[in-house]
Amino acid sequence: MVRNSRFLFFLFFFTVLVLVTGCKKDDPDPLYMLGALKFDLPSYSYPGETFLIEAGGITKPSEDSVTYIFQGKHFTPDSIAAKSFMITVPDSLGTFTLTLTASAEGYAKSTTSRTTTVIHRFFTVMMEGFQPSTDSISDPRDDKVYYYKRYGNLDWFIQNLNWDGAGVTYSNILAFGTIMGRLYTWDQAISGEDIPMMPGGPFIGLGEGPRGVCPPGWTIPTAEDWADLATAVSGTPMGFLDTWNGLGEIFAVDVKVNGKKLWKYHPDNEKTNTTGWNAVPAGYAILSGEIFSGYGQTSFWWSASTDGDKGYYRLIHYAVDRFSCALADKSAVYASVRCVRKAGDNSQNE
Repeated sequence: MVRNSRFLFFLFFFTVLVLVTGCKKDDPDPLYMLGALKFDLPSYSYPGETFLIEAGGITKPSEDSVTYIFQGKHFTPDSIAAKSFMITVPDSLGTFTLTLTASAEGYAKSTTSRTTTVIHRFFTVMMEGFQPSTDSISDPRDDKVYYYKRYGNLDWFIQNLNWDGAGVTYSNILAFGTIMGRLYTWDQAISGEDIPMMPGGPFIGLGEGPRGVCPPGWTIPTAEDWADLATAVSGTPMGFLDTWNGLGEIFAVDVKVNGKKLWKYHPDNEKTNTTGWNAVPAGYAILSGEIFSGYGQTSFWWSASTDGDKGYYRLIHYAVDRFSCALADKSAVYASVRCVRKAGDNSQNE
């Protein structure tokens, strides 16, 4: 009898427990934040460089209900709860990740990450695969060093100009200037001014381009200068407006920064750089330098030649072996610059 009573008691207790737990309402599912969590971190930086970082992008819940936490190994600070703050990138070379997490009561967390590649400030140390020459000049305006090489009747820079008196760096990232040089409108390149005066012209003849943004003793290449370059390299007379089939491949360098290739790969352009001209994929900018495109895929270089309100430039694309010629608006498109001088003209101190 006692055994039956105990059994009935446990059965009753179990039944009540099942009813209670079965009727218990599940915890509500968390809500999801609206908007895209974001923050800006330059894709390239110098060792120990400092930036203002600010979280944003969440539209719901309200900003004062959201807690932002940044975390990144080797950054200073390496962890902080703040919407905006100053952060210092690592002193060592490499690629580092900074992660941002947003949280709010009743909402699922939102997370996003950005990386920055810390590069060496010295060009030749940083650019693996770049072919320096035995000749170089120091720009007296800022002491930057540029390698040059003789092709035909001219000395040519074998790296892009990085004079900061005009133009922009790609994505407005300072370290991009060291890697790729700066980008200039045709008007800026020709006049040498950030807010250009009306340049003269036309600029015709071998070594007869304007100085523009180039160092003293150096000029923006004319159509004749470009044609002389192609003729010297190919061994065949070539005109400025010719297609230059096959030359893009031998002018482009398959360079790496911190072990990462800059040019996008394509079998139609192997980027052999047999000329030692070291063309890198610097991209371009448009609309007052507010929109950037083409990094890793293409590069444009101005000539001093024009057609009405457009300037001529030459370009290399990662998937094509040509070194093509095209026109762009003089004031709206930003492109790279290579400087030239007549062979034997040593008016610039070396």
